[in-house]
Amino acid sequence: MFQARRRRVLVGVVMGAALSVLGGGCGSTKAAKVDESWLARVPEDQLGDVRGAQSERRKAQDEVTRADVALKDAERSMQVARRNADASKLRRDANKAALEAAQATGQGAEIERAKAELMNSETGVTASQAHVNWRQQSIEALDARKKLRERELEVADARLNQAEYQALKAHGDVRAEQLSEADFASKLAEAQRRAEDARRSVDSQSKEEQQARAQWEQLRHQAQGYGGSGAPVQE
Repeated sequence: MFQARRRRVLVGVVMGAALSVLGGGCGSTKAAKVDESWLARVPEDQLGDVRGAQSERRKAQDEVTRADVALKDAERSMQVARRNADASKLRRDANKAALEAAQATGQGAEIERAKAELMNSETGVTASQAHVNWRQQSIEALDARKKLRERELEVADARLNQAEYQALKAHGDVRAEQLSEADFASKLAEAQRRAEDARRSVDSQSKEEQQARAQWEQLRHQAQGYGGSGAPVQE
């Protein structure tokens, strides 16, 4: 029994040591980020790259904010476009009723006038719906652009982390040995890949938005040419 107990204790010690080694290995590569307090002892004249990276990060954050504001503006414009589309449909319905009333009178002039007004309202409905479609495409394009700005902020974060690590290492701080230079490079490369994917999405969405706007412009001018109101311009 004593031998069995001794074997169990020995196995426990060996497993504990193995887990400790594994845990230490994971800890050395788990975070590609420098503790900000570690940089306090690095002289300011050695933080040039860090300050530059901090400035780039602030710009990237500002671009995210701008993209968010533009997206919210587009969403409000969409609400206006939808109200205009609803109003166009109501005008069309009213003109249909007016045509029916004119036909009941049998008066040719009244009937022709009612038909012309109905045709105008029909083109207005088509143009206003195209306006809604453009606004929807604009929202999708701006949403894609916001995602791109967020990905660019991730790149700026990764570059800042890398610059902080390099400054700490150049200063000879032994705590830099707890971090892996490869981890910083890998994190930056991944952020850049994600940003490139987002950029391709922006290009695709922008083309669709431009096509939708061109179609709306064409239908709007056509509606105005027939005397219809189309949809008001909401840039």
